[in-house]
Amino acid sequence: MPPAARSAARTSSLYASPPDRIAIIGTGVIGASWAALFAARGFDVVGMVRNEHEAKLFAAAASEAWVRLRARGIAREAAPTRIRHVFSIEECCAGAVYVQESVPENLRLKQQVVAQIDAACPRGVLIGTSSSFLSASLISLSCAVDPSRVVTVHPSLPAWDNFVEVFSSEPSHVARLVDLLDCQLGMDVVPLGRESHGHVLNAMLLSLATTSALLIRSGVCSAAEADRAASHMGKLMYAGGGGSANYVGLIGGGKLDGVVAIATDGYTNVPLGMLGSAVTAVFGHGLLGRALLWLLQLLHAPLSLLEGWLHPMRAIQTYFLSPCLDEYRRLGGGDALCHRILQRVIALDSADNLPPLSD
Repeated sequence: MPPAARSAARTSSLYASPPDRIAIIGTGVIGASWAALFAARGFDVVGMVRNEHEAKLFAAAASEAWVRLRARGIAREAAPTRIRHVFSIEECCAGAVYVQESVPENLRLKQQVVAQIDAACPRGVLIGTSSSFLSASLISLSCAVDPSRVVTVHPSLPAWDNFVEVFSSEPSHVARLVDLLDCQLGMDVVPLGRESHGHVLNAMLLSLATTSALLIRSGVCSAAEADRAASHMGKLMYAGGGGSANYVGLIGGGKLDGVVAIATDGYTNVPLGMLGSAVTAVFGHGLLGRALLWLLQLLHAPLSLLEGWLHPMRAIQTYFLSPCLDEYRRLGGGDALCHRILQRVIALDSADNLPPLSD
């Protein structure tokens, strides 16, 4: 939602009269970041801790998150004054208009905690789980009052970034989440069409992290070199608003056939490339290694000889990449879109105000 529309929406929001009370259950890095963000937006925040030691850790983590929110222009006051703590779930949830659960990623623990929250909250109060991979439907199995109000509300890092993805099978719950998270907190909300392991953000991050670790440990590159590659990939992704405009516009020349052809070649050669690299790593470039490479090439030849629409991979890639073409067109497409992406790349290249990461 544009900033002007978001400001207008705040005046007519379901949560339009802060200081409404927000309950935070799980007060580690993510929970404390949530607490700081809600407080910065004018809500009264209550976090549940088990003892005084946890209370000190919660206060320290919330203060650290507050520093980042101030640097981003979200928090105005010098220190968070709307955050306090209590020692029971029942007291924490009393009077809350929304509950955010951020306990560790353990199904049994989350089920136990969310069941207690469900029992403590009146009907109608949504319970958001920050679960990184576990689905809300799994977590809510132990709830006796209203399992449907347990919803996925998974952020990136609330103190650092405004992204959050949400899921509920109830459209009215999604509307309330958008109202709270977008209109009130100013977050970029992505409603998910269905539950999926890792949602969107972590599923994509897991793929990148796993591939990077394999490349580093297999000797293909160092951690620093993998980071450089990821940074350049990220720059183009950011400049293009994600992947769709880059796939179709920059790589495919603005045509679905172009990006499908490139993707078909790439995926067709995945088995050959991966097995070939493995053979070379194990057997080297000697006689046996070369013989095995020739055998792989021979076995792969029938698939590589298929051309055009006869290629089975082409139909698969067309199916998966068609939505990218739709998004490319929605953004305007053509030379004008490519020019806008280029201008964003130039702006990122010349961002002299970016401080170096190393001393």
